[in-house]
Amino acid sequence: MANLVWRLMPGICVLCRSRTDRPLDLCAACESDLPRNIDPCPRCAGPTPVPRGVCPACELAPPPYEAAVAPFLYRQPLTRLIHGLKRGNGLLEARVLAHLGRDAFESESPPDVLVPVPLTWRRRVARGYNQAALLAARIARPRGLRVDYRSVTRVRHTAPQQSLDAADRRRSLRGAFRCGEGLAGADVAVVDDVLTTGATAAEIARALLAADVRAVRVWAIARTPPA
Repeated sequence: MANLVWRLMPGICVLCRSRTDRPLDLCAACESDLPRNIDPCPRCAGPTPVPRGVCPACELAPPPYEAAVAPFLYRQPLTRLIHGLKRGNGLLEARVLAHLGRDAFESESPPDVLVPVPLTWRRRVARGYNQAALLAARIARPRGLRVDYRSVTRVRHTAPQQSLDAADRRRSLRGAFRCGEGLAGADVAVVDDVLTTGATAAEIARALLAADVRAVRVWAIARTPPA
């Protein structure tokens, strides 16, 4: 029925604005142009000299989360979708991005709960929504996974991370998150749009583990490639 509706009322590709009869607002040509993250490190989803092997950085200093999945690279034209997720109301982009990540996430064993990366209250009020929460809700839907929006909170405001290097990000985020007691013993997947240095995910993982969570992994749509 959904396919029939889309054929009768074609959608518009969110990237090139052409008509598409796919049950997704993204045409096949634009989807094929999206930069894939091929055979990354299973621990951090970053580049590695051995396909699917643990990268030297994770061998030397493994992150507190056990694994990371990020099926795309944060490059054009995917960056346009990510930027769109953070503007307007983000609903269309969240649906498209969750669909794009579906195969990668559904190939993983299901976690007990998804936890979206929380925003500071200032950013939440300014934007009107949390883009990671929109993604988590969409990712959870096909398998009926639980999403916990409340247990992990950001307890202090931090500077925008885009302008900081990896070391400054770690310092800025230290102690920025707190986890309640409701997730003890759970296998948790932290959900975000982009995994850059991993500093945010690592700090959330530390807060979760301090609250006796059994295991933490990270699910993101894209990984920022090295400069």
